Amino acid sequence: MTSVCSIRRLAACALSALLALSVVPARAATLTPVRFVYDWPVADFDMVPIVVGQQMGFYEKHGLKVDVLFPPDATTTARMLATSRADIGFEATTDLVFAAQQGVPVVAIANFTQSNSWCLIGRPGETLDMSQLKGKSIGVFTDSWTKAMMGFVLKKANLQDTDVKQIIAQDDDIPLLLTKKIDFATNAAAYGLAEIVDGAKQQPTLACNDAIGVPNIPVWSFTAAPAWLKTNAATAKAWLAGTSDAIDWSIAHPKEAAAIFTKAYPPAGSLNYNVIGWTYTAGLMKGPDGYFKQNDTQWTVLPAALKDIGQIPAVKPPATYYTNDYLP
Repeated sequence: MTSVCSIRRLAACALSALLALSVVPARAATLTPVRFVYDWPVADFDMVPIVVGQQMGFYEKHGLKVDVLFPPDATTTARMLATSRADIGFEATTDLVFAAQQGVPVVAIANFTQSNSWCLIGRPGETLDMSQLKGKSIGVFTDSWTKAMMGFVLKKANLQDTDVKQIIAQDDDIPLLLTKKIDFATNAAAYGLAEIVDGAKQQPTLACNDAIGVPNIPVWSFTAAPAWLKTNAATAKAWLAGTSDAIDWSIAHPKEAAAIFTKAYPPAGSLNYNVIGWTYTAGLMKGPDGYFKQNDTQWTVLPAALKDIGQIPAVKPPATYYTNDYLP
């Protein structure tokens, strides 16, 4: 306080400081803490609504104080929820299927985006022909969604794992694509689009959905452990309500929302990169029933498809994987 107070006003400033100290803890005590854990060890623009919710007061309006946690790797989020190290998570929908198969108690409480934006990505101006996929090198990640989607791609192309070269990318496969070290990259379209348009100022080639044989189902879900939901139903509803408000604002103000996120997480990319990525993602947020709504079909198609390609031995009832009970 002394840096902004003159000596003459020191007593008044000291009194103000004491009053602030007496008010802030009382106000903070009225907010329910929520620990949100991401699906990836670092932030990216899918977190725009979460950060906007924090920074613009949407969570506070619903009585919450939301803190963001990051897992050590892309396979730990569900276990953090199941062991009470976090409250609400963000995960690929495949993770929920595998978690159920392994007996890890976690369910989806809402969709994030409403469609499958995962694609094969080619260099600007080049074609991507599924009939010519044999022998090609494809950049892949080690997460469960990529593994599942590649199974569908190979089935569509009538190929086996050994018919293509899957090159594991530690952080990013787009540089490998642009330097011609691989023939195609894989990712949710928003990430490849943002990186290539931001850097090369050109549109990449995208092959998605039916063109590559992958089901058009949501990529990500918000998740929680049933035990936590049982005793925190009101908190879960309030969190989704605050997130819905934040999504509304972020869709209406994409550049401002991306700027808020970029300021909070500078290593997550340039402002232009985040504007491109979030603007694309924002277009995928609403389905026929608005935000979040899940259905039996998506939670039947995905497990059945995973069973067909040998990644799980059996399909469980849809209610095993999801609930809409906490939607605002």
